[in-house]
Amino acid sequence: MPRLLGDRILIWLAVTAQITATLALLWPAPNLPELDVPMSDKWAHFLVFAVLFFLWAQALSVKNNRPLSSVKLFFALVFYGIIIEVIQDLWYVSRTGDLMDVMADTVGILLGLILFHLRRRIYH
Repeated sequence: MPRLLGDRILIWLAVTAQITATLALLWPAPNLPELDVPMSDKWAHFLVFAVLFFLWAQALSVKNNRPLSSVKLFFALVFYGIIIEVIQDLWYVSRTGDLMDVMADTVGILLGLILFHLRRRIYH
């Protein structure tokens, strides 16, 4: 099946999503909009990390032209999520690290992994 997006576009999408996620996750809390959705912060973490896994998995599998090591990407993104929470806890007055955010990140990564493998199964 021909690829609609080339290697570079997929890499740029993943890098752009990673930078955007990092900025959003480290933005000072008083400047964040308030949502009237229960656990909106956890849902945001869940969705961001699902998208990050999916985009990186797509980009890396196309670039390497071989199956992606999902385990390595899984642990890299979990580590990234932990580092974000540590930074929030240690360097921000208006934000605090939260273990439940790491749990939401991890579940989001698992969703991204499942969606990536379902997509591969359907299109390969």
